[in-house]
Amino acid sequence: MLMNDRMAALEHQDPVLLSEEPRDPSSALAADCLSALMERHGVPARQQAATLAQITDISISQARRKLRGAVWLFGEVLAVAQHFGESLDQVFAQQASRPLPASPALDSLGSTASQAARLLVDGQELPCQVRLGAQIRSGAAGHVALAAAHDARGWWVGGQAALQKVGLRGPHYLVNQVSLTQDGQAKPTRIAVVDDDLASAEALGDWFNETGYRADAFTSAAQLLGTALSDYDAFVVDLILGVGQTAHALVEQIRAARPVAPIVLLTGQLRDGAATEADLTTLLRTQGVAFFEKPVRPAVLTATIQSKLDRLANSAL
Repeated sequence: MLMNDRMAALEHQDPVLLSEEPRDPSSALAADCLSALMERHGVPARQQAATLAQITDISISQARRKLRGAVWLFGEVLAVAQHFGESLDQVFAQQASRPLPASPALDSLGSTASQAARLLVDGQELPCQVRLGAQIRSGAAGHVALAAAHDARGWWVGGQAALQKVGLRGPHYLVNQVSLTQDGQAKPTRIAVVDDDLASAEALGDWFNETGYRADAFTSAAQLLGTALSDYDAFVVDLILGVGQTAHALVEQIRAARPVAPIVLLTGQLRDGAATEADLTTLLRTQGVAFFEKPVRPAVLTATIQSKLDRLANSAL
């Protein structure tokens, strides 16, 4: 029913946008799971591209391509899940926990024990527990959306293309169930929130803390500079920190201490002249910051920060 609804909606879209694109299995899995998520929350198929575009701040044409299986950024997946109040475990468990039909092209693995593994999704490695099925024979792999393989580092789960990309060409096994887990070795991302309005700083900090990050709220540049800037992975700073005081000097000090950390500036005062566009554009040009006008959507803000962190992590590999 879900697929029929999606296809019916696509029939009314621009035919240029419906040109066939390769469906990477891991991206197709993300598309199916997030489409199902939106439908569970009352978003019909014909409205999902527009909803996705609004949540992730991408164009509707990009959203349509992603829902057809184009590549997803991890921050986009996270933003959609958080927007609807579900964890990644809940989102992917809806699809991955469904047993796949038996196939005559499969050999029995002989073990149904749950194994610790890493789920490969759009270049990310998410800790999970996997319940394995039978070994996939040559020729049957193309019919399996999710497979598992093993090397010296342990078990890996993903689409065939994702497994091959990291050098896991076989043997591959059918995946009967996947459950995402918390990575005990990974430290939570720490975010500093600076806003001279304490309620605003704490509200945004609470959002980050509730969505798996660790945030601290500050009401002045002096408060933040009284801590070790190296303790933080990202910074969210109000452009106006007091009467006649901008965050220009603070941003320069943060950037000197944390050359590549994400810095996001917020303000609701461009229209009334308290903050000038000249000062803002100087920071955007010289300090590599992002910018949002208030009120900001926390999910979009989170996705922006996470996408930057993902790019930094990938460049370090």
